[in-house]
Amino acid sequence: MKLQLDGHHLRLRLDEAELTQLATDGQLAECWPGIDGDEAHCRLRLDAGATEPACAGNFTDLEVVLPRAGFLAFAAERPRRDGFNFQAGTVVVSVEIDVRDSRRAKAHTLGQGDHGRG
Repeated sequence: MKLQLDGHHLRLRLDEAELTQLATDGQLAECWPGIDGDEAHCRLRLDAGATEPACAGNFTDLEVVLPRAGFLAFAAERPRRDGFNFQAGTVVVSVEIDVRDSRRAKAHTLGQGDHGRG
């Protein structure tokens, strides 16, 4: 998971493997070295009971909760260039799936089905 903060916009970007882990396990966690030497933590969690996305914590200990059905429906439409966006206070949060990674994975899957045809 890549995390990018630009002004009032927080962007979380997932690759296909991370999306699979999130869909299977219901959560994904990442740690990065913080500016002050401490670790920064980000947790992304799918919640079957949630109707709205939510964001809690701060930028050194962040948890983003997404409605499971809504996010998985969004992810099923990939590759797509937009993100699963929502407002959390003054911050716009965007959870994106890496389009290039989705296209590579799709091409690889399609290529597997062509064996023996010619």
